[in-house]
Formats: sequence, structure tokens, C-alpha cells
Amino acid sequence: MHLLPPAGWRGVVWVLALVLALPLAAAESPARPRRLLIDHDGHLLFSTLTTDYRADVDEQVRELPDNVTTFLLCCGAGRFYFPTKVGRVDPHLKQLIAEHAKGNDPFGYFLERLKASGRETFITYRMNDVHNPTAADEWNLPLVRQQHPDAIARPFAAARGDPEWLNWSLDFARPEVAAYVRAMLGEVITRYAPVMDGLQLDWMRFPRHLSGVGDEAWAQRAHLTRVVEFAREQTRARGLKLAVRVPSTPRGCRLLGLDVEDWVRRGLVDFVTVSEFLDTNYEMPIGEFRAMFGPRMPIYASVEIEHGWQYHCPESLRATATGLYDCGADGISLFNFIARGALGGVPYEWLAGLEAPATAARKPLLFSVPHMKYRKEMDQQGLLPVHVPAHSAVTLPLPLPAPALPAWRARLLLFADGPLALALGGQALESMPTLRPTEMFVEYTTRTEGLGARPRRDYSRFYRFAPALLQAGPNTLTLRNDTDSPVEVTRLNLGLW
Repeated sequence: MHLLPPAGWRGVVWVLALVLALPLAAAESPARPRRLLIDHDGHLLFSTLTTDYRADVDEQVRELPDNVTTFLLCCGAGRFYFPTKVGRVDPHLKQLIAEHAKGNDPFGYFLERLKASGRETFITYRMNDVHNPTAADEWNLPLVRQQHPDAIARPFAAARGDPEWLNWSLDFARPEVAAYVRAMLGEVITRYAPVMDGLQLDWMRFPRHLSGVGDEAWAQRAHLTRVVEFAREQTRARGLKLAVRVPSTPRGCRLLGLDVEDWVRRGLVDFVTVSEFLDTNYEMPIGEFRAMFGPRMPIYASVEIEHGWQYHCPESLRATATGLYDCGADGISLFNFIARGALGGVPYEWLAGLEAPATAARKPLLFSVPHMKYRKEMDQQGLLPVHVPAHSAVTLPLPLPAPALPAWRARLLLFADGPLALALGGQALESMPTLRPTEMFVEYTTRTEGLGARPRRDYSRFYRFAPALLQAGPNTLTLRNDTDSPVEVTRLNLGLW
């Protein structure tokens, strides 16, 4: 249809107005959906089913807070939670298997109830899950690896007994692996299209999909892109969305052979979630992704269950969300938020305010310096633990998002096996040796020993300083060791009120 201007002077005015409006329309940034996403393990429910699975599911759906817009339910790991005809069901889940034998599908019922609650409902498919790859009972062994034991990313490392789980990741360059994954995706999409809004391809659980890394993986990226193309074809045919979860940096995506820029440019995905592997950063280079993707693609940032050796608490969740929003995230995705079974109920009240930048920045806030605990080659680098040599100093970056300031109180809590003098931006901080807290705020932990537990009180080092010493953006923290022995720092937190 062609628009024809009116005749005469009104036509001239009409054309002039249209021409003047074009730059304005082009300059407007398209609205990207603000989402708060729950990325749910699935195993948290299906391993604890009772004989009344409907009541189990209804309880989980009912307790979800109103600010959760999107729920991504995992359909399985190497083995699955639905009555698959292509793969295998997790043999540990006896009650789930009993329900399947009666013709019931608790997984499908969960999706139905989620969608009926008015939430955007996704299935998330783990592209590689290698939990316990050498378990004697093979509870998580993918059927394709059972049939083709050598179709893995590092067969030689696995053969020599290297315990790194990622060695057993499926190699998508192998045609039998690609065929199996396509068949699984096709089954999931076909079976559950009526009760879901979309599918997520989770490339971060676990993050290895090809035999090479770096340039070797990048040279094989077409194998992974073809899987995304297949998923897009299947979802589009049914009016479903397609999302991907990928590393937190463009460099990390390239190391894994994930050509996300190409996927976005070609319209293969509807949104992207960027993530560390099993850990949390409150800073991610989302601006680099925005420059690659353009203004229309929604980008969400993943928050894992832990930050370093600490489980999240409400203050750390708000601080992390504040930092990620400040980096340009369009929303927050929470992966495996506090495992059910460790607590009687999931503390969803901790998520209050995370749905928007202004409310996420509500103080108090707890920031942490990134730890090396789980970091892999595709992740951002961790900074702890750090060793401060005798009679030496180490400087650490301490960036802060602008919405975290101003504050009226600031405290630093670190855990070290010896005394240290601290300076922020060159200004000495006041040590408070009479205070030996094991945590800045009340923290949740399931561990009773080791670095994951509350640290030893005699390792606690507590400092106070004027919040005016902090600035939005980069800050530098210097740790000086004036003793004759090296000092190791294992945890460092900043609290703001």
C-alpha cells in the first residue's frame, strides 16, 4: 500500500512533516522488555516429588512472587524429567518414573500451571550437562554418549583419568551428537509448544561444546550455529521465542565457538542472557554486547547461587542487580535460586525490588571482590584469593555502580590469615580490631567447614571509612603487609548503607 499526500499546500506540509519526523523516529531507542527471570533447575522439584505431584507443583507456582515475569524450567541434564522417547529419564527419580508409568507428566503439568499463572514460560535446555560423568550408575549419562563414548570434547584427557568434568562434554562437531541434540530439541518443542512461550538454549551448563578452545573452537563455530538455526526453525513454526544463555563477555563467547553476534544479526534469537559459570559478577561488559547487537536486542544478566565462596543474601542480590543494571542489563535472571531441600521454603522475598534499577539499588548493599573458585577460561577473571608478600602491597580494583552512591556508612570486611593495612584511593582506612564479624549481614550457608563455611573469627579484619572516599566507577584498594610473613586474603566484602 502506498501513502499519497494530499494535493496542494496541505500536501507540501504533509511531506515536510513526514521528512522532519523521520530522524526523530530513527533516533528513538526501541523499548526492550524488562524481565525478572527464574532459571529453575527442575531437579529441585522432581527429586522430591510426593505421591501428590499436582500439590507439589501448585505449591511451587503459588509461592512465586508477582515481580517474577519469566520462568525457565529445565527439562533435564544428561537424563531428563519428562517421558522422552528420544533420550532417557533420570533413574534416581523413582516417583517421577512411577508417574510416567501411570501416564502422568509432572513436568508438563508444571509448565501448564506456570503459563496459567500469567507468567512467560520457557523450557531451558542444557546443551551440555556433565554432572558426575563417571558415576557407576550412569544416572546422568546421555544416550548418545552411551552409544558413542568417544563423542566427547576431550577423549584423551578422559582416558587418562583427568577428573575435569568438562572433558566429557558432548562434541557438537560429531554428527551423531548434533543429530541427537536436534532430535531432543524437536521432541521438547513439539510436545510442549501449547504450554510454553519459548525455549532457551543454555550454553553455560556446562560450557564446552567442541574439541578445541579459542581459535580452534571458533573455526568450528558453524556446528553450534546449525543447532541454533534448527531450534529457530522449530520455534518459529510454532510461534515460540528462542533465547540463549552464553558467557559474560564477547571474548568468552568466541572461546566457546558461540557466534552470538551472527545469531542476533540474522534474527535467530529473541533475547540473550549473559552469565558466568556458576559464579556471579556485578560487572559485565554488556556495553560490548550492545555495540555488537544494536539497540533492539534485549540482554539479561545471570546471577548464580553464589558469589565467590558465599551464598547470596538479600543485600548481595540487590548490589549485584544494581551493578548489572548499571552495566546496561535489561533485566536479571536468577539461576538455581537457593536450592529447595536446604530450606523449608524458597526465600523469594529476597527478590523484592530486583525487577527495576531504582528499587534494586535500595540499601543496604553488599559487594564482593570476584573469586577464582569456579572460574573457567570463558569467564571474567577472579581476583581472590590473593597473596600479599611480606613487606609488600597488592592493589585491587573496587568498581562501584553509580546508583550505589551516595551512602551514609561504609564498611570493609576481609578474611586473611594475618594483619593488613588498607588504603582506599591512597587514604588509610581505620581498622577496628575489637570487631571480628564473620559476615557483614546475615548470610545463608549450608557448609560447616572449609572456605564455603563462615570463616574463622580470628581471620576477620574489619575496617570503617568515610563513604565520601568512594566514587562511582573505578576505585582502588591497596592491601599492605607490614609483617615478616606472607598473608593470604580469601574474601573481601564492601557494605554500604
